[in-house]
Amino acid sequence: MHVVSDAVIGFCYYSIPVLITYFVRKRLQDIPYPAFFLLFAAFILCCGTSHLLEIWTLWYPHYWLSGAIKAVTAAVSLATVLMIFHIMPSAMALPSPAQLEEANRLLAAEIQERQEAEAELMQAHQTLKFHFENTPLAVVEWDSQMRINRWSQRAEKIWGWRAEDVLHKQPSDWEFIYPEDLPEVTKIINHLLDGSQPRNTIANRNYKKDGSVVHCEWYNSVLFDDEGKLVSVLSLVQDVTQRVQAEEKLREKTTELETAISHLQRTQAQLIQSEKMSSLGQLVAGIAHEINNPVNFIYANLIHTHQYLDSLLDLLGVYHKYYPHPGTEIQEKIEEIDLEYLLLDLPKMIYSMRSGAERIRSIVTSLRTFSRLDESDLKQVDIHSGIDSALMIIQHRLTPNNGQQKPGFTGIIVMKEYGDLPEVECYPSQLNQAIINIINNAIDALEESQGFIAECNPNNLADSPGSFPWSLPTIIIKTKVVDAQRVAIDIADNGPGIPEAVKQRMFDPFFTTKPVGKGTGLGLSISYQIVVEKHQGRLECFSTPGQGTQFTIELPVQQKLSALAG
Repeated sequence: MHVVSDAVIGFCYYSIPVLITYFVRKRLQDIPYPAFFLLFAAFILCCGTSHLLEIWTLWYPHYWLSGAIKAVTAAVSLATVLMIFHIMPSAMALPSPAQLEEANRLLAAEIQERQEAEAELMQAHQTLKFHFENTPLAVVEWDSQMRINRWSQRAEKIWGWRAEDVLHKQPSDWEFIYPEDLPEVTKIINHLLDGSQPRNTIANRNYKKDGSVVHCEWYNSVLFDDEGKLVSVLSLVQDVTQRVQAEEKLREKTTELETAISHLQRTQAQLIQSEKMSSLGQLVAGIAHEINNPVNFIYANLIHTHQYLDSLLDLLGVYHKYYPHPGTEIQEKIEEIDLEYLLLDLPKMIYSMRSGAERIRSIVTSLRTFSRLDESDLKQVDIHSGIDSALMIIQHRLTPNNGQQKPGFTGIIVMKEYGDLPEVECYPSQLNQAIINIINNAIDALEESQGFIAECNPNNLADSPGSFPWSLPTIIIKTKVVDAQRVAIDIADNGPGIPEAVKQRMFDPFFTTKPVGKGTGLGLSISYQIVVEKHQGRLECFSTPGQGTQFTIELPVQQKLSALAG
């Protein structure tokens, strides 16, 4: 009975530590107090050995061996007890099954919430990714060093580079920004990085992978962390190349339309003015013709009248010589008519009438020269005769106190410095019109100057003719040969000058600075058309406020069409 009992107990005691050791090895990571389990296994093993020695001592009385085993068992038992005391507080703190169940329930709820949150986050991520990839705007994300973190599919379509080609690169690492736009782009990037403009917009040009240029609008915004440190820069980019090209085409069409309208206005103005000048020319020519005949009759008869008068005066002298003492009635008549004064004044009157008739003949000749109705085609003409005719026509505007100038107007001096010009092929009537328009503008400027005379050296004007007599309003007309093919007419005045803003528009149709009713704004525009478009010449204005004005007309001696025909 002792042998069997001790054998069974020993077998069980040996089996228990083996199972405990196996359990501890398998659950070493999460089992609490593994050393306690191992020590307890050692205690059971010692107890089993002592029972086996009980069987041994039934036949072999080696009690010293049994005592030694008991001593070891006692030591292991004592160590086990001490460890139990050591781990008891910690073991008591272990949760109970109910607590573990509650903790498991809470943990399961937390896991459920986290799973739901993860699902929502995943859904939001998928939505964001969908919009990121399908937005019509390209999306580019940069880090704090302006290296690319994200490059959407739309960005690939716009520029041609795939994401793997550009990720972690800065814009300067490849040919991406148009060189002329680089300074402005650099400034915008600096504003983003230093936080002075956390949101900004820029329109610039970028290169595509194939080397072509695309116009883009960049909408940039900076993301900061809770400490205000820059995390990333997000750029939304729109390809506006088609819009820019459409705007350029629209601007071109607008420019073409404005040019066409301007040309139409000039043509209309020229037609109106040409019609007016044609009517005026016909009227002037008719008046000149009607005046010319009686004036020639008067002028021709004045010559004979002067001869007859001289004969009569000689006869009176002979009568006075041979009859120094006439009768009373004759003497009374001589005193009544003041014969002595009559004999002195009558020749003067005849001479004055002859001078007036010559003046009328000269004016009629100038009117006919100016109108030149019979010279509508290209002709070789003397430029100086056209200038003289123009001056004759407007002579009344140059003299003071004719009832048309402002009070205090002292008149205008005209100085002519004519060069040795060849005859010039031109449209005489139209060229005369251009010259008289420019001279009239000079007269207007001097009349409106209210006594102001430009205090400047005329050399300030381009190729200024001569010197101005600064004490009086003056117009200087100079002609010269530019070269074998061209001649020039300079018309300068010492008026107040022309501001730059007016100079830029002075040749535009209907532009005028004169009061309503005094100017149509067509004179210089038509003059420009006549000189530049009709005669292939140049019309330039040189003027500075306070330093006078000079217009230069430069004309070819022979027109191209005529030269080709020759």
